[in-house]
Amino acid sequence: MTALTALSTRQEWQRGWHIVASGHVGIGVGAGLYFYTSSLFVVPASETFGWTRGEISAGAALGLLGSLSAPLIGRLADRYGARIVAGICTIAIGLVFAALSQVTGPYWQFVVLSALLGVVAPGATALTFSRVITGWFDRAKGQALGIMAAGASIGALLFTPLIAYMLASHGIMGGYLTLAALAIGVGAPVILVFMKDRTDKDQPIVPEPMAKESDPASKRRIWSIIRSRAFVALAVSVFCTNVPTSGVLTQLEPLLLFNGVTDTAPLISLYAIVVLVGRVGIGWLFDRGDARYIAASVTLIAAAGCLMFLSGAPAWMTIAAMVFVGLMQGMEVDAIGFFVAQQFPRDSFGLLFGLLLTISLLGTALGIVGFGTLYDATQSYDLALAIAAGVMCAAFVSYLAIPKRGHADMSAQ
Repeated sequence: MTALTALSTRQEWQRGWHIVASGHVGIGVGAGLYFYTSSLFVVPASETFGWTRGEISAGAALGLLGSLSAPLIGRLADRYGARIVAGICTIAIGLVFAALSQVTGPYWQFVVLSALLGVVAPGATALTFSRVITGWFDRAKGQALGIMAAGASIGALLFTPLIAYMLASHGIMGGYLTLAALAIGVGAPVILVFMKDRTDKDQPIVPEPMAKESDPASKRRIWSIIRSRAFVALAVSVFCTNVPTSGVLTQLEPLLLFNGVTDTAPLISLYAIVVLVGRVGIGWLFDRGDARYIAASVTLIAAAGCLMFLSGAPAWMTIAAMVFVGLMQGMEVDAIGFFVAQQFPRDSFGLLFGLLLTISLLGTALGIVGFGTLYDATQSYDLALAIAAGVMCAAFVSYLAIPKRGHADMSAQ
């Protein structure tokens, strides 16, 4: 493992801005864009194929089981570089979207293709992009991660109206073909041309003791990290934060309609703006304060936001709830990349991020299924929102349990 020489924040940005920009674009037109706009597909899919909201949510969540590939993709990025892994996976994502546009009605087609999307999606997310960015940034690491992750919000802000129009004009086929064109025509070329993994030749380094290639991947060392307090606390945190935010996001349009909002598109765009502000702003705070306390505070605010979504709330409270939950959504990716880089050895970054991503996506699956199923059972989102607030409080405690130490301490275990 190597340590970066001390560079100023300005110097880091001068040498690495194009890395952040490529990740920003890549994450904004791939699987992340579908995640942010998936609620737009719920009603059209239900009307076209006759599936219930619970079935649509369950199918999408079962597809997330494919994300068990995340640790493997992370290890491939560790060994062969994130650029090629991200580029190939982005192309594969586009092909899956194209296949989804051809679904003719059988429910199993949707489930199988959702699973395939889950298999390839981690390769074009913060899993790979964060690994590249943390190699180029140290002082501005949180801010760089936030701007990269903000690509998902920018993508949602720019392309939500387009996807809504295509769905209204051309149905499910139009929506999915639009996603396919963005992934293959925009995301993949930008990643393959502009993204670059940092090597020792790119910058002078201060050498540290170099472990054998087999040592970082050894079962004993990895198992020691996984059992550590830092990893367990971070795993609980990302799981618990993803349950409420994914449930709210994937049911956002139906949730707003349930609360009496008829023109949902502007509020969905507002949500994307809040997530954008959260990604950049919270990443900036991470570089300047104790990230544990910042993350814990945001989760507590989001718990209040879940309760503000309860039925019967006035309009201003619904808007406030979107802001509070949106800030939490904005912090999620920043937190994983920041804490993995801070707490653990870089030569295992991809593997550990992949494990945490899988854990977080299991929380996502639970949130998607839970919100949809509880709505079908109660014809209300109130019970799901109350549970979501409690789960968010558990995340608050878990973030505070992360130790204040870096990977130098971990390497001694």
